[in-house]
Amino acid sequence: MVIVKKGDCEHCGKFYRYSLWHSGFGDNSYAYCNDCGMLAIINYENPAVVGFPPLSTQCAEIDESWEPLLRPCVCGGTFRKGASPRCPACNEPLSAAHASAHIEAQAQGAGRGWRWQQSWSGVYCMAIDDPQNPGRPRQIVDPVITPESATAPKKRWSLLFSFGR
Repeated sequence: MVIVKKGDCEHCGKFYRYSLWHSGFGDNSYAYCNDCGMLAIINYENPAVVGFPPLSTQCAEIDESWEPLLRPCVCGGTFRKGASPRCPACNEPLSAAHASAHIEAQAQGAGRGWRWQQSWSGVYCMAIDDPQNPGRPRQIVDPVITPESATAPKKRWSLLFSFGR
């Protein structure tokens, strides 16, 4: 089950739904598409990732050295370090600082002192609701280039897990 929350775009004011993921719990790193903001989750259990260059920080945003090892996004963009989620309505990059208000307001741990990292590069990442497929997060799991995937058609998988009870 995916826990879906609601946020607002600081550019157009439209609301969007999102899921917040903790990379340490999922044992992964991530990147966002530089064109559409799709989230790419790269699982350390994937055998192809074993040969990747070591990361400067695990369970966070990827290093630039991983960018050429990932397939292009389904929109034609590239998963890049420094990219961010984008508003599904206006496609503008979302501000992690602006997102703090709605993320902390809806987080169970905020009442006990938890605070949002206020960046798109820390242990938490965000999957925005896919406007083409409402109710599903705009994300891809393990978009790793392998000899098999170099010729295989592009696919999208959803990753479903919950941090709720």
